[in-house]
Amino acid sequence: MPVDGDTFRRIMGNFATGCTVMTLPGEEPHGMTANAVSSVSLDPPLVLVCVDHETECYDRLSGDTDSYCLNVLAADQQDLGDHFANIVELDDDPFETRPTRTEATGAPIFEESLAYIDCTVDAAHEAGDHTIYVGHVEATADLNPEKDPILFFRGQWERMDEA
Repeated sequence: MPVDGDTFRRIMGNFATGCTVMTLPGEEPHGMTANAVSSVSLDPPLVLVCVDHETECYDRLSGDTDSYCLNVLAADQQDLGDHFANIVELDDDPFETRPTRTEATGAPIFEESLAYIDCTVDAAHEAGDHTIYVGHVEATADLNPEKDPILFFRGQWERMDEA
């Protein structure tokens, strides 16, 4: 019996994940919320992120952009997660109003995040309606290790103290 997309999403929602904002460099930087993220290899350091074909991130990564940064969101950054998931529109552009910097790839790093993983694309694999981008880690650091992460579980944001 075939599994429909809504059922599959509900079942996969039982797997709690951390959340990131994937940022792309450029004259006009861009970002999207991503929780389909995983380490792949320690030597060399590789990380993957899955990107929906219906997103601007996919368009840019399929075109002239070959790098991205994964900003690991802290519990107090739910508004960023909502904004980059197109759930809410913030009054101000976070790239202009939040503390950011760049490292190796030029993709924005949100300095109030838990950590960042700055990558160049090592490989891309189409898989259904997404592409799996494997990134070679060019730079990474803990930014605010004293903070708790925000989690995503059953389609809702969760905090460690609430989970």
